[in-house]
Amino acid sequence: MGYTEKSSWLLLLAGFALVFVWSALSLAHAYERSLARMNDSFSQGLMIVDRLGAVLDALDRLSTDEQAFLSTGEARFQDGVVESAEALTIDIGMLDALAAEGKFRRANLAILSRCVDRALNLVGESDAVRQDHGAQAALAYFDSRENTLAEAKLRANQLRSETVRRLSDRVRSTRRPKTLLHEVLDNAPACIALQRGVSAIHLARNPQPSKLR
Repeated sequence: MGYTEKSSWLLLLAGFALVFVWSALSLAHAYERSLARMNDSFSQGLMIVDRLGAVLDALDRLSTDEQAFLSTGEARFQDGVVESAEALTIDIGMLDALAAEGKFRRANLAILSRCVDRALNLVGESDAVRQDHGAQAALAYFDSRENTLAEAKLRANQLRSETVRRLSDRVRSTRRPKTLLHEVLDNAPACIALQRGVSAIHLARNPQPSKLR
């Protein structure tokens, strides 16, 4: 094998090596982008799930402390009611911020917000009944309208389950990054063009003698 032919083959091998390295780098970059999108999706979804879980916890505490306050009139239970109401206001505000960023459906938030407002109004109305008519009347009033709190908890739980489902679907539908083989095949035209170019150079430098008939 002559020097020119060796140089041609070395150039061809170098070209294949460059394509292989380029494919590996492309694969790493695609995997990094895919992982970043998945992590961002998880983070956003988990923020919403966490806030909805906090709403459920606050509604449970609100119901328990309000019933205890209506029965006993103790200030510690009233303090618990106030803390739960403040927590609900904060949680709904954070969900509203997520909705403004497009990470939560504003229509769903509007329904949940109205349910929470009705629950808080029920607490205020029950306190007024206790002050005017006593503990028993207030408890009867609160119990007769407890479905207001149940509706708020049901809506928050439904939204939480729906968010978890959408998050799972999004993760499953995330396009898997290409394998190294796919990247190499995608760059195959470059390999072929390089090989043809090397062959043309080789033939130009080493013309074949024409065959006599």
